[in-house]
Amino acid sequence: MIRAKRKPRKCPQCGSSRIANILYGMPEFSPEFEKRIEDGKIALGGCCISNDDPVWKCVECEADIYKTKV
Repeated sequence: MIRAKRKPRKCPQCGSSRIANILYGMPEFSPEFEKRIEDGKIALGGCCISNDDPVWKCVECEADIYKTKV
């Protein structure tokens, strides 16, 4: 399990700089929203939300990155 205080600039697992924010829930799709997904800016996390879900995802190796709770 990878944990970080803030969004990392590079993936701790593979070194990629393509780290997406994970969006939970049921978003309203638009061409702009789909482009952000394709560009690796956003990753969909599903509609089921728990108390300990990852916040970021590496677009290259798909590693989940959890935010360290302070």
